[in-house]
Amino acid sequence: MQLVLTFIFIAVIGAVLFCMAALLFRGDGSACSWAYFVSQGMVVLWCASQILQMMAKTRGELAAAFLVGNVGICFVGSTWFYFTVLYAGKKLKGALKVLPAASSAFFYLCVLTNDFHHLYYRDFSMDEVNHGPLFYANVVMTYLFTCSGALILYLKMGKKHPLSRRLVVASVLVPLALNALYLMKLIAPSFDITPLGFGISVFLVMMAAFKYSFLNLRKELAITNEKLLLEQERNRIAQQVHDTAGHTLTMIQSYMKLAEVSAGKENYDEVKGYLSEARQLTGNGIRELRESINMLREEAEYELVTQGVMQLANQVKEIPVEVTVQGEDGKKYSHLSKTVYDTVRESLTNTLKYAKASKMDIVIRFRDKMVELMIADDGVGCEEIKDNNGLRGIRERVQKAGGAVSFSSAPGEGFLTRVKLPI
Repeated sequence: MQLVLTFIFIAVIGAVLFCMAALLFRGDGSACSWAYFVSQGMVVLWCASQILQMMAKTRGELAAAFLVGNVGICFVGSTWFYFTVLYAGKKLKGALKVLPAASSAFFYLCVLTNDFHHLYYRDFSMDEVNHGPLFYANVVMTYLFTCSGALILYLKMGKKHPLSRRLVVASVLVPLALNALYLMKLIAPSFDITPLGFGISVFLVMMAAFKYSFLNLRKELAITNEKLLLEQERNRIAQQVHDTAGHTLTMIQSYMKLAEVSAGKENYDEVKGYLSEARQLTGNGIRELRESINMLREEAEYELVTQGVMQLANQVKEIPVEVTVQGEDGKKYSHLSKTVYDTVRESLTNTLKYAKASKMDIVIRFRDKMVELMIADDGVGCEEIKDNNGLRGIRERVQKAGGAVSFSSAPGEGFLTRVKLPI
């Protein structure tokens, strides 16, 4: 029986570790990702302690096993609560920032000092372990934080993802239900069955994550939303091109038919009039098509950040524009291509209109978690930087992408724009 239980707990630990690795890989390396990682680490310690308890031969070994397990028992509720708060994009205020962690640390300190007060475990021996009042107080605290976290997730995920939020909430309630049954001795196994409930939780969370987009932590969601907006805008412009071309060609065909009829009647003044109208309509149509195509090009999102920047630099004929790339561009930066493109385009426009510069330098640095952009000219500069429409537009676009921008200048020293965009 012990061998079977050991195998089961090892399987649960393996499943939890796999879940942790998979979801951490899908995440964005943010505090939210790591909070989930830590909360699941508490489950691993809880499961590992069950194996250690079954292997213990002395009271000292048993005590060591309980010390390992109580790290998970004491901290699983608070770490889960912190994760759900971060995932929901909320901020804790005042004492609530430290209360979960402080209460968990307090109860674990009670475990460490139990031999002096016997309030956490009334009796602790190889034959019998009886729980004390502080143990049950810790259980209440864990239930409180775990259920609060489940409620936060439930509200965060909303009605748009009903099955996903049911799976996530069930993944929390299943271990709690088994723990309650165990503590109330409604079922009486010789080991704590709570960690086994986390084995079920793992599969529920993984299903919610990979099938219903739970825990696509911010980055993927932001990229998806941005691509959806771009696709909608492209469709709008494509429709505009279609409508403009269709209307123009239809009207030209109509004028040609009228001119043909007038020519048959030898009414050449009317023919001239219709041809003049057709020529004017053709000019207007060409102009509208150019505007629509230019808009479509400007809205396009390049697969590589450097593609759009190099295209803009090559279009400038008045002054030399040198582009320096540090690091390696790649698809993981592609969601920032439009922000970089718009920033460089606006900077080029400002330089050509106001700077009286003889050259311009653009430097792009690709880092592990950030793209840095520097745009400098050697123009006349300015004593005071005014946040006009162009600079305000750059600032708003960069901030919308979660980045930061700064401008610096001085008379005779050109203009410098620095941008940092997290990926």
